[in-house]
Amino acid sequence: MPGLARHFLIICIAAVFLQQNALAHGGVVEEDDLCVIKVNYLRAHFKIYQPRRTGHEQFCEDLPAATESIFVMEYQHDSLSEMLVDFRIVRDVTGKGRFARIEDIAAIDDLDSATVFYRPAAIEPDVYAINYEFVEEGDFIGIVSAQDTESGKEYAAVFPFEVGFTGLGYWPFFIGLLVVLQLQYLIMSGRLKRWFSGTTATAVLFAFFVLMQSPTAFAADYVVTWTTPDGDLVINRMHSWVLHIETPDGLEVEGAVIDVEGGMPAHDHGLPTKPRVTKELGGGNYKLDGLRFHMAGYWQIVVSITTDSGTSVVTVSLQL
Repeated sequence: MPGLARHFLIICIAAVFLQQNALAHGGVVEEDDLCVIKVNYLRAHFKIYQPRRTGHEQFCEDLPAATESIFVMEYQHDSLSEMLVDFRIVRDVTGKGRFARIEDIAAIDDLDSATVFYRPAAIEPDVYAINYEFVEEGDFIGIVSAQDTESGKEYAAVFPFEVGFTGLGYWPFFIGLLVVLQLQYLIMSGRLKRWFSGTTATAVLFAFFVLMQSPTAFAADYVVTWTTPDGDLVINRMHSWVLHIETPDGLEVEGAVIDVEGGMPAHDHGLPTKPRVTKELGGGNYKLDGLRFHMAGYWQIVVSITTDSGTSVVTVSLQL
């Protein structure tokens, strides 16, 4: 029983930690229980309502259903009241998800075809509100732009969000926890000794809850594995990776164009450097230089793989 209790404690801590990381999302942040959007140095309270579905409940970004949605910005800077403000919602065709930035929006070949809603620039004193009814669930990106009428300078904020977000919270982790604890009990009681040992049980538990740190990441088209020739990852030290890319069938991918970016979802910031692939090593291996992690925590590395058949994105997760 003490061993089981110890496993239970470790798993609970892991579940809470991973859940906190999983909930972080997009470019709207919570400050003092209020949602705040930052348009460069300009700030506004930001909230979304879905009155038909949830009444007066407020959302920062992700929305539970495709229905009428009211976006509201209450300016914290008076200068926003004198600026031309426009609002656009596009389907996420960037492949960057929560890491999408204004540069990714600018790179969309046909912005109009990706746009599901647009309100032209106008001066809206004090409060800016728009009403849009989503007709489908999926991943979207909101773009708020503000232009100074005197200087002509334009500022923008980008916030990726999901329509149809389930908000399951801690339940998936606790369900998984119950399954693993039951497995642990069966193994330790000797009922499954023909297949497992106590050591194997511990390995199963460990693998289940540190999966996000695995050096292997998957997408529908590719499997990405990374190694660190320079040794273990060290905070605030430049290092290199070797990315190995293959298809799910085990075919090595050669001649691909690899782009890499990433960041910390929980802190809403990207990498402090701009890593890039400097050499193709052959056999599906690519040398990635210029990586640096400046703080401990949960990181995601987004690997874009472009071949003659198109572009796929694989996200590598790791905990430092």
